[in-house]
Order: sequence, then C-alpha cells, then structure tokens
Amino acid sequence: MSNLFSKVIDGKQFNFQPFEFGNNAGYHVDVKDEEGTRWEFSILHADKDDPSKMKIEDIKLPSWIFDLQGTLIKVINEQG
Repeated sequence: MSNLFSKVIDGKQFNFQPFEFGNNAGYHVDVKDEEGTRWEFSILHADKDDPSKMKIEDIKLPSWIFDLQGTLIKVINEQG
C-alpha cells in the first residue's frame, strides 16, 4: 500500500492515509471545508477481488464530499 499523500481537489486539500484493519482496507481521508470544519471519513475497498472498486463509508457527510467520490477514488487509484 502507498504512503500518506495529499491532493488539492476543488480548492480543498484532501489528506489520504492508507490503512488495513482485519478484512477492511482502504484510506482514511480528512479535509477542511470553507468554515474550517474538518471532515474525516474512510474510503473502503468494496470488492477485494478488484481493488479499484471503492466507496465512501460514512453517511454523515456533506453532499459535496459524496459529489467528489469518483474523483477521490480516481486519485487513490492513481497513487496505487
């Protein structure tokens, strides 16, 4: 798995940290919004046979994060 990395997307810095815990693997992600609120969530591998298939694992997030899900997964796969 790759190392910790950051990427600016839509003017916000997203920080990605890989993790493996039991049968779960993915990335812990954090980002601050315009008001300075830090949002933390995980993007998990949805299919262990295809590591490129991932999904956000938290439903208590603002919609703008879910709107960027495809871009976030693309950034992760480019780092792999």
